[in-house]
Amino acid sequence: METEIKKKLKLLNVIYLVIMGTMSIAALASVYLVYKIGALSVFDDQTINMLKSLVIIALLAGIPVSHIFYHKKIKHIDAELPLLKKLNMFQIAFVVRIAMLEGIGLLTAICYLIAADNSFLYMFGVVFILFIIHAPTRQRISTDLNLIEDDDDLLH
Repeated sequence: METEIKKKLKLLNVIYLVIMGTMSIAALASVYLVYKIGALSVFDDQTINMLKSLVIIALLAGIPVSHIFYHKKIKHIDAELPLLKKLNMFQIAFVVRIAMLEGIGLLTAICYLIAADNSFLYMFGVVFILFIIHAPTRQRISTDLNLIEDDDDLLH
């Protein structure tokens, strides 16, 4: 049982790092391409402003929605379940949360590539900071799941 829990924790960290890595690579590629060739001037200023509004709306809606979904799923995890089942349910909530954040992050990276407007990088920075804050640490999992002492000991 303990090895399965360790495997689940390792899987959570791999998922987190892969998603964070792809989002980071997309942002770095956008910055590099804008630096080398400039913006992909396919849109006029009015459309760029509309893209900014779209990204701001995605930030203002997507971040709270991902937070609410995550906590709603976490609250429905029965405290009497075995730790491995709790971790499986936690994984679903966690992956949905970071996938939503990744979507917003990728959107900002693409918009930066199109517009070469630094405000998109600032918005990406917000998403990136949230990503770091929500890393699947053992402490976070234990706290979010309100683990009893026996389960907490298994987790650590």
